[in-house]
Amino acid sequence: MKELWWQRSFRWYWLGMFLSSLGDQFGWMGLTWFVMNKTGSPAAMGGVVLAYMLPAVFAGLVAGVLLDRFDRRKLIMMDNVARGLIFIALVALLQVDQVPLFVIYVLIVIAGILSPLSTAGAQTLLPRIVSDKNRLVKANGVMETQWQIVYMFGPALAGVLIGLIGEAYVLLIDAASFFVCAFCFSRLPRELTKSANPTTIEKGQMGVFFRSLLSDMRTGYRYIFGRKQLIILVFFTFLFNMSYGPIEIALPLYANQDLAGGSIALGMLWSSLAVGALLGSLFFSTVTWKLPLGSTLAGIIVAWGLTTLPIALFSRLEIAMASMVVAGFCFAPYNIMYRSYLQKQVPDALLGRVLTSVRTITGTGMPAGAAVSGFLIPFLGVQGIIGAGAAVCIIFGLLAFGALKNLEDSSSLPIEER
Repeated sequence: MKELWWQRSFRWYWLGMFLSSLGDQFGWMGLTWFVMNKTGSPAAMGGVVLAYMLPAVFAGLVAGVLLDRFDRRKLIMMDNVARGLIFIALVALLQVDQVPLFVIYVLIVIAGILSPLSTAGAQTLLPRIVSDKNRLVKANGVMETQWQIVYMFGPALAGVLIGLIGEAYVLLIDAASFFVCAFCFSRLPRELTKSANPTTIEKGQMGVFFRSLLSDMRTGYRYIFGRKQLIILVFFTFLFNMSYGPIEIALPLYANQDLAGGSIALGMLWSSLAVGALLGSLFFSTVTWKLPLGSTLAGIIVAWGLTTLPIALFSRLEIAMASMVVAGFCFAPYNIMYRSYLQKQVPDALLGRVLTSVRTITGTGMPAGAAVSGFLIPFLGVQGIIGAGAAVCIIFGLLAFGALKNLEDSSSLPIEER
């Protein structure tokens, strides 16, 4: 662990991602709370998720090619500056009494289109910053722990701030975090971020560039569909993300209606999930894990369904918080193991294209589940949709035990580093 912190580049990378993640928590809380108060519509809240997530998923194909061709550091910086300006525009619009909701959606769509440059770009940079592959799982564990810390304090703090200063200023804090993140990535050494396949566009060659761009976008899919185990893993990750969708939409309504706790209760629930995930990440990083990778991932999917089920059965804050803590504890190792598997199996020259191709499949799961939930809540109720999501998750997880049993990753499991 100490070896990671001795690296100056890793410290800048960690700080940039930490501040950006904290700002994102403020941004999502501010946006969802604004839309809920403005419309009172679950479908409109699902539309916010779709407006951001789906463009991000499909724009990721282009982003993956760009990340493999150009300086990844510069692309991440450009994305953060642009999204910071977009959120400032959102703050300005929130000051207008009769601002049409579709204008908010348009800005969210643009932000979603830009976001893969940072989300995928940060993942493609980590194997370069941590050159020793034996430390890659540890580095992903550190980053996962960092995210859980942000998730633990961010929603609760955002909920309090929304009550004190309003959604607009909370979004302004998010905008500032984008600019700080861009500065942190500007401090990374250029030799770590330059493309392995550098591309220059000369005058009159734009048409050739776009034709090669389309060809390169297919490269990631060819890599994925040429490997049966990877296809199965991606498929069940998609299903897992889809079964998580109801939580994203139903939890604000559950906190506001069933618990009558408003934004503070919502922040406490999201923070409870983060507390459990932080404990799970720390536990996973300190034990020698001997179970097969496939069985572990399948077990996590089942555990998420079982541990979120009590929220559908009870309308008590303490029970919901306990449920979220346990769910977070069970869920935390999934991202560490899944991300490390991809980073180790995929060559660096293809990593951007493969990660974003995977994202176009798995990334549609959560917004699809959220959108469906928004339309079903009037029929099933808030707790009914949470219960349905939990049941579907359990079924998918049980099927995954057989489908993922041959998933091999001897390079990341068992974990011997302490």
